[in-house]
Amino acid sequence: MTIFQKLSWMQQMGIRVLCGEVPHALERSKKPVKGASLAELDKSLNHSKSALSATATHPIGGTGMVPAKVMCVLEMPSAGEDKTGQPLSGPEGELLQKMLSAIGLDTDTQTYVSYLSPWRSPGSRVLTSTEIQEGKALLDKRIRLVQPQILLVFGMSVARALLSVPLGEARSKVHVYQGIPVFATFAPNFLIKNTAYKKQAWADLKKLATFLEKHP
Repeated sequence: MTIFQKLSWMQQMGIRVLCGEVPHALERSKKPVKGASLAELDKSLNHSKSALSATATHPIGGTGMVPAKVMCVLEMPSAGEDKTGQPLSGPEGELLQKMLSAIGLDTDTQTYVSYLSPWRSPGSRVLTSTEIQEGKALLDKRIRLVQPQILLVFGMSVARALLSVPLGEARSKVHVYQGIPVFATFAPNFLIKNTAYKKQAWADLKKLATFLEKHP
């Protein structure tokens, strides 16, 4: 039993942790969404009234293992994903899988990949505040269903939406969202266009790898 599972079990049993300062990052503050499932959440995307749903080709909710050791959150589907409706397709998805594999994370058995917005914006423009809030509401439900041990967020928009801080500050330390430890780094599509930042991204990933070693 991992420390995450033990704390979750203790909370379910009504046992308070009183042994000094237990990092609140390891506590689970949200219960799973009752009467809902990921399949139902994904199905609801096809009937959304969001303005982006009218311009995107395919909505993509997420894919991967549930519950997840690490849940990855990107800003929105790539052009290839929007066209095919298949997550992790195209060069962005390929790079993301390489990044996760580099720190020993298996994308089939340990991770779940999702998006702040399940719809790609026209021309991949920056999401508006309204679009971010719409996406965040859906993402919160997904996080509670996936029950990840750790969140790994990619890019400026996701860092601001979930942590209310710039990406640079998000990358500087471990943050907490809904009681879950959060790590941040550059988005795969940004790294493809700006390869000089790959070294910094690797440093971010190594911080996560170290954390995973201490909290298997």
